[in-house]
Amino acid sequence: MIQDSDITTNQSLGNKKNPPWVDKFQQYLKDNFKKRNNLWRLLWFAVGLVIVLVPSLTCNLLIREGQWPWPGDVQHNPGIAFGAEMPVPLIYFLQSMICIILLGCILFMKKWYYILPLALAFTGGMFNLFDRVAGFPGDPNTVIDYIPTLWLSDTTSNFPDFSIVGGVIVFAVLYVIFTIIDAFGKNKKAEGDQHGKDPSPKP
Repeated sequence: MIQDSDITTNQSLGNKKNPPWVDKFQQYLKDNFKKRNNLWRLLWFAVGLVIVLVPSLTCNLLIREGQWPWPGDVQHNPGIAFGAEMPVPLIYFLQSMICIILLGCILFMKKWYYILPLALAFTGGMFNLFDRVAGFPGDPNTVIDYIPTLWLSDTTSNFPDFSIVGGVIVFAVLYVIFTIIDAFGKNKKAEGDQHGKDPSPKP
């Protein structure tokens, strides 16, 4: 037999409110993940994938098959960031964390026009990570570099490296530009609101 106390308890459980942060997160998803925004996200993310993957895979496969026209520039890089040597587990950890952070930015970025540079950096980082996992015969845990770095002697890089650096630079430039535009727009709006007010005292 069901008692009144049981009914009251069930009703209280059914009417239990979510914590404030849950409601804010749900509202954030509702406001920013609309169908139109999702289409733009997917479009620019796909463009970033193609820009990085097509030349990176082509160069990598040519080198692995021994058909690269400039074999003297090919190096097997065991380090990270222009050949900086670190313990292998630390390199995998840093590369994985950077890719996770970039993916989070892509998923939760409000402005769709930031997706392309973030996709360039993310795809370049993931390609280097998988390239390191694949390694090279007789030289495991290395990334294949094949583009001479002009500003650093005796160092080479690869196309994913340039996509990472280029994506970060483009994102930073866009962020500065749109921050200035937003600030300028807010100042104009504030000036318009001040001019729209009647300065004469009310009777």
